Amino acid sequence: MIKTCNQCHSANFAQQQLEAGDDMIKNADHLMAQAIRIVAGLYQDGTLDKPKDYAYPFPNLLTIHDAPTVIEQKLFVMYLEHRMRTFQGTFHASPDYALWYGGSETQRDLTEIRELAEQMRRNKPTAGLKAAHPATAKPKAI
Repeated sequence: MIKTCNQCHSANFAQQQLEAGDDMIKNADHLMAQAIRIVAGLYQDGTLDKPKDYAYPFPNLLTIHDAPTVIEQKLFVMYLEHRMRTFQGTFHASPDYALWYGGSETQRDLTEIRELAEQMRRNKPTAGLKAAHPATAKPKAI
């Protein structure tokens, strides 16, 4: 890449820009890792049913069309759309695209995933007790 960039720019400038791009992708991947661990934690504590075909304790990021829950769908969009925009904008000389349509959206996704996980845990039925579906719940005696 340095050789290609050096056709128009100094090698030092090219090196600096590539390192800045690498740092931006590392940051996006750090946010992704946090989100993946949150969803994996929901699988682990039983708040979220882990799909039976998953061999690992982590979500499969390539199953976006099969995502059964909002939080998993959010994770997949975070990875396949917003993280990718961060990457594309960073290495195609579009800092605005990388930041506003990539990095900022990735950060927003992580915030939403955290909040969804907290809500799911708060609303989880107590261990050993299944919440009755309103249509099948027995009426209380008066």
